[in-house]
Amino acid sequence: MCVLILGGCSRERQQTGFRTSEGLEQASEELEQASEELEVAESEAELNPLSIEGLRKRVYPEREIELQNAITTDEGLETWKFSYDSDGYTIYGLLEKPASEAPLKGWPVIIVAHGYIPPGVYSTVHNYRAVTRYYASNGFLVLKPDYRGHDRSEGNSGGPTATINYSIDVLNLINQIDSIPDADTDNIFLYGHSMGGEIGLRVLTVSKALRGATLWAAVTKPFPNLYFLRKRDPQEAERHLKSIEALFAPEEYSLLSPNNYFDSIDIPILIHHGTQDESVPFEWSISFREELDEAQVDYTFYQYPGENHNISKSFFKVMDRDMAFFRDLIE
Repeated sequence: MCVLILGGCSRERQQTGFRTSEGLEQASEELEQASEELEVAESEAELNPLSIEGLRKRVYPEREIELQNAITTDEGLETWKFSYDSDGYTIYGLLEKPASEAPLKGWPVIIVAHGYIPPGVYSTVHNYRAVTRYYASNGFLVLKPDYRGHDRSEGNSGGPTATINYSIDVLNLINQIDSIPDADTDNIFLYGHSMGGEIGLRVLTVSKALRGATLWAAVTKPFPNLYFLRKRDPQEAERHLKSIEALFAPEEYSLLSPNNYFDSIDIPILIHHGTQDESVPFEWSISFREELDEAQVDYTFYQYPGENHNISKSFFKVMDRDMAFFRDLIE
């Protein structure tokens, strides 16, 4: 009798107290999924928001670009100051486009990422106008953002994360271009000169909105690049380095550099550099090409013997190459 009862008790425990092999398998899968979710959560929690991965995960709000006042320009063009929001700062810029009626899809867009000019000296209206006028007169809508802290734009310029912050300003602009009625958001390109080349490379490794880019005398050294500051003021460069070390561990530097993410660039690039560049060493573009080759990036490189940082003597030749390049990519 007792045996029968024990047998009954044993069967009951098997049904209610122990898991079957099927139940164990399910529990194992649930545990594995929970573990993976925890790893993802921990990874995201540890992710530096200024790293390339952090910028990829960042939310860029869809807000409206606002036209401010019209600017006097060449015949056949229309030029405006504009403003937009970037991280709560009002950033100003210049919009230049043909004055004629836009094509059915709108004007293809070129973002001009300008190079270093002392923020207190930089002018929205005057700097890089030869570039914006040329592109606009050839059928493009051109947007040249100031970057925070430049001219009337709000926010702080400079500091150990300056070019990352300026990259965020460009990324925020890209996400607001569709608020411009006659902009063709299927065909957005980027021009980057000098510091703007570094900004452009960071944008290319983060955003998939661009169709092509041209880089002039681009700054291509990885973060932190103290080359220019050390040339101007070695003591200030050391203070700058201490600020960087207070913000980032050395093992984080590679996560902040677009160089380590070139393999994610899946659009064609034009590279222009003068061999007598007095600001950005021409040799940088040689090592830059090697990095692009290793990452299997589609690029075309032009060197200009004897040319300076702005490729002044061959300016229109370079601009013509840009135009042919962009037009071939328009869909």
